[in-house]
This record gives sequence, C-alpha cells and structure tokens, in this order.
Amino acid sequence: MCDEDKVALDVQDRESLTAALLGVFDSQITGGKRYDLATAGRHRAHATYHHAHDLDATIALAFAMDLTPLVKDVSLDPHAYAIGYIDRFRDEVSERLRRLRAG
Repeated sequence: MCDEDKVALDVQDRESLTAALLGVFDSQITGGKRYDLATAGRHRAHATYHHAHDLDATIALAFAMDLTPLVKDVSLDPHAYAIGYIDRFRDEVSERLRRLRAG
C-alpha cells in the first residue's frame, strides 16, 4: 500500500491484546512458529521505518486499510476497492522506477 493509503495504529499500549490474539496460534507458537516474536518485531520495525526521517512517535505501530467506505456504502465492490489500493501502489512504484531510469 502507498503510505498515504495506510492507517497507522499506535499499538504500544496494546501488547496484552496482541498476545491474547496471538493465543489463537498457541499450538503453532509452542511448535516453533514464533508468531509472537515476529509480530512484536514487525510492530517495532513499522514504528522505526514509518516517517524514517522523524523521531519515533511510538515503539509499536501496526498498519491497517480503511474499510469504512465499504461499510457506509454497501453498493461498493470489495474486490474493486482492494484493487484500487493495488493499482495506486503499482502506479507509485512505476513512477519511482521511471524517475530512477531517467535520473
């Protein structure tokens, strides 16, 4: 997703909720698939790399997609809505590559 499309959620005060949600995967976690560590690491990485040139505003950040338009307007097609995000991301990457090549 393009940065402007992401909804940044500060989750630093929600580690217990994250742990509870990951409890659904307890059998995988105890079996060696460390979703608990990976999720904590991802949240910390997002906090660090989001707005890379600014000081970190939080130690844990999760990204979300705003689905509110789909709830407010049931005539919207969820597939087309998601493809819109993909198309914007593709266009952004294409433009960056074009500028690099021209550069």
